[in-house]
Amino acid sequence: MGLGVLDDHHLEHVPGTALLTDMLDAEHHQFHGRDTTGLKHAKGRNADIVLVPQPSESPRDPLNWPMWKKDLALLIISLDTAVVGAWGPMISPGYATMAAEWHMSYNALNGGLGWAVFAIGISCFVTNGLSVKFGRRPVIILGNLLLFISSVWGYFAHSYHSLLASRIFGAIGMSPFEVLTTAIIGDLYFVHERGLRLAFWGLCLSVGVGGASCISGYIIQDIGWNWTYGICACLYGSFIILILLFVPETVYHRDPAYNLDLGTHDHTFDTLDTKEMKPEHPEHLEMTKTRTHVGVVYTGADEKPYTFWEQLKPVRGIESEENLLYIVFRPFGMLLFPQVLYGFITYGLSTSWLVVMISVLAQLFTGPPYNFSISDVGLISISALVASLLGFMAGPLNDWTVKKLARMNKGIYEPEFRLSLNILTLILGTAGFFGFGATLQNQAPWAAPVVLYGIMYFSMSFLNIGIYAYITECHRNKAPEAFASLNLRNIYSFGMNYFISSWITSEGPLQVFSIIGGCHIFICLLTIPMWIFGKRCRSFTARNKLFRKIQDS
Repeated sequence: MGLGVLDDHHLEHVPGTALLTDMLDAEHHQFHGRDTTGLKHAKGRNADIVLVPQPSESPRDPLNWPMWKKDLALLIISLDTAVVGAWGPMISPGYATMAAEWHMSYNALNGGLGWAVFAIGISCFVTNGLSVKFGRRPVIILGNLLLFISSVWGYFAHSYHSLLASRIFGAIGMSPFEVLTTAIIGDLYFVHERGLRLAFWGLCLSVGVGGASCISGYIIQDIGWNWTYGICACLYGSFIILILLFVPETVYHRDPAYNLDLGTHDHTFDTLDTKEMKPEHPEHLEMTKTRTHVGVVYTGADEKPYTFWEQLKPVRGIESEENLLYIVFRPFGMLLFPQVLYGFITYGLSTSWLVVMISVLAQLFTGPPYNFSISDVGLISISALVASLLGFMAGPLNDWTVKKLARMNKGIYEPEFRLSLNILTLILGTAGFFGFGATLQNQAPWAAPVVLYGIMYFSMSFLNIGIYAYITECHRNKAPEAFASLNLRNIYSFGMNYFISSWITSEGPLQVFSIIGGCHIFICLLTIPMWIFGKRCRSFTARNKLFRKIQDS
């Protein structure tokens, strides 16, 4: 048993588990009595950290790109994600005014425009299929193009039905950012680097979702809601150019022996054996025999790096020979995996409640006793914005925690270590949900519910980073499919949009948010069995024929 994670006795290597730290002292790297200096390590204070996965020798391998190139690509995608996150809720401060203009009830307008959320959930499956078949880059470009067209359409929309159609069209363009960014981070960075990058991407997403209303409230009040789409159209046009120039394709088919974290065979010593050999022809290495494995490792050292002009191609070619229709439906099978199902329940439902809450802020605060204006409703999101900025600490803290736990666990890293900070989500989220409902019900001064709204956002930072990293490291080779299945939670959000407003009206905010708070406690406590039995679940799915067929296809 490693720190409460039950060991498995069926496999030599359980997928996801990896050697992460191996330094005995200042000069010696060793694991199971074997010198491991042949493995590539991090530098500086992380010199005892083994790079997982091990990078190949190819300059085309994204793991070998210079850090500035990786971080620039992630920066562009993350800023783009912020605008994508803002695109959905940015008109919510104007819902009360728009409902009156179009002679609709608030609930009907909110529920109807929620069809865009449903469209995101469904289109994620197609997005995933296209990314596996053709790569990440063309799908990200296509998503921006659809959002650009939709934003131009939204700017010229002057009726409810035209706006609804433009939002559904644009929601299809949002889906790549729901599915692919976590996979791209897995393509570019090593295990010990991912938490910080996931936190930065999550920060941008949260700032977009939670902070957009701060600005859009004034835009809607001063020059009209159409201009929110006009500004977004300009931004998406700029991102299309930036992605074409500075975000290359990140898919790379590395030899399995470099993936110390994947497979049912421990590749640690295979990789060492391979790197210690001195082949006559560098493009291929000789057969290497280990305890139970014989394999050929292709180093890729003879590959030339792509030129700048080669990287500008929107589509590099076919990345998978699999049937596209099969790839599209494969995420449904991923929901059978315990880790993915756990992620769907915890991350999916928790974040869905925050998305739904944004849509009812105008209902809660424009009437008595607060009587907020449109711009005032938008300023409520300052609380979420501050919470998102503070929540950035979740990434570095998560990375630090897993390295600390791996060192305590004799150098062995378990993906379940990523879930350790969920205790903070449990405590802060419970206080946030119950307190938010109670302060609204008792008509407390506006500062109380607004601060508690921020606490809810802050609490989710720890959960989101943990789940993003956990799913990525349990199913790195199927990360897009896993996150496509997680985003079925958008269908839940769509359903909630249809009755949340009337539910609050009929039952009151105290009962509504107390029920949500109770559900939050339950789903956070699911982390306990996942922590204990997670490794055995990973072993079972690696051994079972059905799960193996889904995972290896």
